[in-house]
Amino acid sequence: MVREILLGDNPFLGVSHLAHEKARIEQSEAAGLEAKASVLKAGLEGGVTGYTFSTHRVNLELLEYMSRQHPEVVAKLNYYILIPYAQGYVRRANVYGTVGLAKTVIRGIVFKHPVDSLTSALTLNFNRLASLFIGMEANLYLKILPRDRVKAILLHEVLTELIMAYNLTKLLRELKRFVEKKLGVGFGLETRNIGQLNKYLEENNIQVEYVMTPMNPLGYQMAPSKEEAEEAIRKLGEKGTKIIAINTLASGAVTIEEACKYLELFKNVIHAVAYGTTKPQRAKENALLLTNSLLRAHK
Repeated sequence: MVREILLGDNPFLGVSHLAHEKARIEQSEAAGLEAKASVLKAGLEGGVTGYTFSTHRVNLELLEYMSRQHPEVVAKLNYYILIPYAQGYVRRANVYGTVGLAKTVIRGIVFKHPVDSLTSALTLNFNRLASLFIGMEANLYLKILPRDRVKAILLHEVLTELIMAYNLTKLLRELKRFVEKKLGVGFGLETRNIGQLNKYLEENNIQVEYVMTPMNPLGYQMAPSKEEAEEAIRKLGEKGTKIIAINTLASGAVTIEEACKYLELFKNVIHAVAYGTTKPQRAKENALLLTNSLLRAHK
């Protein structure tokens, strides 16, 4: 059952999966912190209940700014944090090399968690080190945001795919334990291959609270196929997993009306629907349409 309408951060970061020029234009439109804040405020007015974002410095700057200038908005939204911002680490690896990047990350973990890091290193507990890394990324945001409003920390799709590809079940269980027990928030996974993820979770008897995955009438980024993805979404939703639908507008190839019509077919098994924009008016209008179509039907 749909409970949340979320604004996503991709347009703020200049991310468009279909067109680099479109992404560049969107990013320039939301270049200033107040411009981004106005989008979130307008979305809230239209019925948006939360913000889903990656741990990019742009979001840290935005949320720090909003906590000072618009605390009433920050207090009303729920938050879904995607960790890590994978593209940032890829760029850093290109600059420093893989070994240099690893040293930088480990140095940061040791600085933040000296005792835990030493224990993990001495016992060769690399899964524990990975948990500390997730904590290091998350804590910057947990210090800013109301803790009761942070609903989930989700692993970026790159980590999800690595876990499945190399069958890193122990790592997944450790990360899940750390996020739920140590950080005290819900744990989830982002994927663009929900069919494979559903199979992996079933085979390893693992249940996660949240799964974030593309959902749109074109089947864009839905794998292995649109039909198999839809079947997996229904299965996971019926088992109690909270599905967060992303890429709902297929990077602008689908209208909000078309997206609403499609998502209505799944409103009993999805928990949240996300969309992105840099325009305040569109943020409000899209929120109103999604709210009327998916939320108010349950009230």
